[in-house]
Amino acid sequence: MKLVIVTYYKLKMMFSDRLFFAAMILIPLFITIATGYALRNEKLNTIPVAFVDEDQSEYSKLLISRLSSKEGFQIAVEDRINAVEKLKANKVEAVFIIKQGFEERITRRENEDLMEMLKSPASFSAAFITEVVAGEVIRFTSGHMAADWVQKQYKKLKKPGGPKLTEEVLQEVDAQWTPKPLMTIQYVELDHGMEIEVKSVSLPAATATSTGIIVVFTMFYILFSSGWLIEEKRNGTLKRLVSGPDALGYSFAGSIISLAISGAFQITLFALVDKVAFGVDLFPGARSYMVFGAYLFCVIALSMFLSSVLKTPAQLQAGAPVFALLTGFVGGCFWNFIEVSKELEQLSLLTPQGWALRGINSLLAGTGDYSVAVGSVVVLLITSLILLPLSYMIIKRTVEK
Repeated sequence: MKLVIVTYYKLKMMFSDRLFFAAMILIPLFITIATGYALRNEKLNTIPVAFVDEDQSEYSKLLISRLSSKEGFQIAVEDRINAVEKLKANKVEAVFIIKQGFEERITRRENEDLMEMLKSPASFSAAFITEVVAGEVIRFTSGHMAADWVQKQYKKLKKPGGPKLTEEVLQEVDAQWTPKPLMTIQYVELDHGMEIEVKSVSLPAATATSTGIIVVFTMFYILFSSGWLIEEKRNGTLKRLVSGPDALGYSFAGSIISLAISGAFQITLFALVDKVAFGVDLFPGARSYMVFGAYLFCVIALSMFLSSVLKTPAQLQAGAPVFALLTGFVGGCFWNFIEVSKELEQLSLLTPQGWALRGINSLLAGTGDYSVAVGSVVVLLITSLILLPLSYMIIKRTVEK
């Protein structure tokens, strides 16, 4: 009961400055809304492509079906007007128009003027998409070229051919593509002549940045909110608490709980904005909340430690922005955390933000490997369990002097 009363008192003190509280919530929310606007049509590890089927033939439908089954593609079939509008709105990376006569030209072994492609000038994946689509078209044309060659050979040998033979050859050619094509391309990344492992997935820059905004503003808010702890130390409140049984311990625990409640509230608002307003879930599953919970606990421990060693609230208020932004930048809050060199990634792990982003981004990438997230949670919790007792001992020694 005593702890509840102390926590309520601490929360009341924290929320007494409504302007500051609103600023610490609304400013990052506005940034998240701006980022979320860019996120609303993004889907991790997929490339949105629109197809316009003007041929409406068996081959054109089969082409779209095969491409839709490929991993990493999000295929939409539209009419020409809607497809172009989606391209202008950056909802798709490219538009492929299957022209009328597509199947007829393929059966005549013609490979020119089969399709028309429209792409966004800002697209980074248009060339890749073109190669994939062209590969599927070649699958059709190569089958008919093979059938034409076989028919000619049968004619030379004076053996009967006809449509049935063509169908058999086409089926045989298709069989060469399952379970995988006879010829594939293998990409290898080298570093100083040595093959290195290439990450199979990555996050869009906007997604990684949005996560970083949450992380850096959580630290920013918690550090600023702990300024009144120094004020209690200066005005003698903590000295008076030493005279009561376990009063200092209750005050210390109440401070931790109140900071945790306010920080969790801030993180929850971020999550709701991205999820409800934009349909983008930056926190997939309970493991993501575990990482952020461990990070919040670590930031609280850090704020308690700084409050125990600093002399005045002005020192904390002057140093908090610099500390939060500097460690946030080093930790990867303002750049795509996944797409960096190993050296820079190792440097980021000198900060709590770096460990938090390492854990949460591994979950967002959806690799199925949870060891990275677990490792981040362990490091953040160990750091907290070191800083919190140390902070308490420093505060106790200070007030007992």
